Amino acid sequence: MTKTTGKSSDSDLIISFVASPEKGDRRSKRTDMLLQESLVELLQMKNLQEITVSELTETADLSRTTFYLHYDNIDQLNKQLEENLYQQFVQILSADSDSSYPIQHVVTTADGKKTIPIIAIVCRTIEKNPLLAATIINNPNSQLLQRVYSAGYDSLIDSLLGIYPALPKYKVDYYYSFLVNGIVGMFETWLLRDQEEDVEEIVELMTEYTLTHLEHFEKQLRSKSD
Repeated sequence: MTKTTGKSSDSDLIISFVASPEKGDRRSKRTDMLLQESLVELLQMKNLQEITVSELTETADLSRTTFYLHYDNIDQLNKQLEENLYQQFVQILSADSDSSYPIQHVVTTADGKKTIPIIAIVCRTIEKNPLLAATIINNPNSQLLQRVYSAGYDSLIDSLLGIYPALPKYKVDYYYSFLVNGIVGMFETWLLRDQEEDVEEIVELMTEYTLTHLEHFEKQLRSKSD
């Protein structure tokens, strides 16, 4: 699917690192948000695995007992934080694209360039939210970017098998894994380099590499279906 598109406004790319829980009274929700804020603060300085409950509660000025009333451990708190971030990415992406498998959603900008909205949006979102980079990099087990880029996998499988019924599903699995992990690897390299390169340069570079692989894969599918 191809359409003309523009950039999201800067205000659309600002995200909130904490989210008020849907359940609980006002005091409970405030405590939960303090714990999330404190985790984000600590992730700017150290790896998730190095953060202790004692350190977290001291930062939040709460007791350990209070922490355990809300979470079983740091990992559970981090999963809540990542879920909040993921849902915000989904909202940002859904506002810019009506595609059910965004990695394959290529559009043409007003100046005639091909682009992949999900790549541009995630890059620009990270640039507009400085805390996000350290939050991702200091958590080696983070699945946030993988989840964002894997969105639409089931839709892609159904679409491809509908067009190429003889296509073995495992080949799509390997291809999708290669594509997603390649994109995530480039993102992580950019973050580890302290975003030394301009965001638009990274968007162009990642889009170029991804389009090359997408076109090669589609060419292979067409040649084998003839």
